[in-house]
Amino acid sequence: MELDPDYTFVPLAPRHYMGIENKDTQHYFGKWGLQGNISIQDFCFNEPFQPYNKYHLAERFFKDQTVANHLLLKEGDSWIAKGIKASSIEVTAVPCFVLNMAFFDKLLDPANKIVHDSGVTCKRFDTDIEGFTVSDNLRGMILDEYCEEYQLFNSEERAEFIFRIFEMLVLGGSLCQFEEELQPYLDTTKKIYKELVRVQKRRQQEQQGSNRDLSIGTTVLQVVAKNERGEAFYPANPEHRQNIGFLLIDGSNRQITTLLHQFGSFHW
Repeated sequence: MELDPDYTFVPLAPRHYMGIENKDTQHYFGKWGLQGNISIQDFCFNEPFQPYNKYHLAERFFKDQTVANHLLLKEGDSWIAKGIKASSIEVTAVPCFVLNMAFFDKLLDPANKIVHDSGVTCKRFDTDIEGFTVSDNLRGMILDEYCEEYQLFNSEERAEFIFRIFEMLVLGGSLCQFEEELQPYLDTTKKIYKELVRVQKRRQQEQQGSNRDLSIGTTVLQVVAKNERGEAFYPANPEHRQNIGFLLIDGSNRQITTLLHQFGSFHW
């Protein structure tokens, strides 16, 4: 019987994510109420990884004292390491198969009523859904199950990691200035996705010179980690759809990237 790997973890020096840290991205983060509310960290691990080990790896990660001593959690306007080891975790596999931004082409077609020919989003009467003001069809597509635009993406597409990033950007934080145009959301989604996932060549190529030669080499998990009192800390208050925590596992390089967003305002 094969034993589960005995993973141990080491924090890595802060990495410069050029597409995320650049001026344009940070400008939009500030405008959308995301700046100061997102944390990205990198760790390495010691044992080989296979996709079927993903749940075991996630559990070991959040129950590891070294991780607990370095994992940053939001407290007020600060990110601090609280030293909390998880007592239990809930893990959901997040599909991550999208290779290019053609995934979002349907949003750019004016016939689908998300944007006009000019690229400006189509407006609608304000509606409050889950505490978000839905004033255009873009947010209606994300939140309003009863509107026609919601049907543009099926449940499998909505589960994709790239859609989850896009949704996080569009909904923003508690102090969010919405964009009039769609393109900034797409451009920023592309930058973040490109930074966080690794594209690799397939071992057995199906068709020379096409995207079929490529695949995503990153395993993505959504995680809720809880302390010994059963209180969620990664993320805190996971009932809010904008409080989300991911683990991104690069098995080839034996690295884990954490992506955590906590909904709220931020004061410099």
